[in-house]
This record gives sequence, structure tokens and C-alpha cells, in this order.
Amino acid sequence: MTPQMTDVVEFIRIRQRIELLAKQIAISTEKKVIPDSSHRLDEASQLLETLKAMVDNDVQEIAVKRLTSLIANLGAKVGTLTRKKPAAKKQPKA
Repeated sequence: MTPQMTDVVEFIRIRQRIELLAKQIAISTEKKVIPDSSHRLDEASQLLETLKAMVDNDVQEIAVKRLTSLIANLGAKVGTLTRKKPAAKKQPKA
């Protein structure tokens, strides 16, 4: 295998790992499992940075843009989970 083919194979492997993490994040946010969601989001974000550095053509650029949007949306979901909701104050009974 040529170095360029090795780079493409590595790019695909990382892209698939990010997509798997994204699915896991979506599931864990639905179940409101905050630690898992946050950990996977961090891992996916780090892998995405690696992927951005590997971009070598238009197809890869499109994939990175799509994944960037996906991770940003999942990050917003995780962010809403991690924000504590203010406790509702009980009204005194008259």
C-alpha cells in the first residue's frame, strides 16, 4: 500500500470511529447519561481535530464539515443536559 492509500484508510477508520461515537452520544443523551455523553463527546472532538489535519481532498473536506456539524449539534444536546435546572420553590400553603 502506498502512503497516500494508508492515509485514506486511516481517514476512513477515524471517520467511522467518530460516527460510532456520535451514535453512542445520541443514545446516552436520550437516556440522560451525562458522564458517558461528555466523555464520548470529548473523544469525538479530539478525533475530529485529527481528521481535520488529514484532509487532502474535496470529499474529505465535505466529510469533515458534516462531522463538525454533527458533533456541534451533539455538543449542544450534552450541554443542555449538564446545565443544572433551578430547583422549583414550593409555594407556602395559605
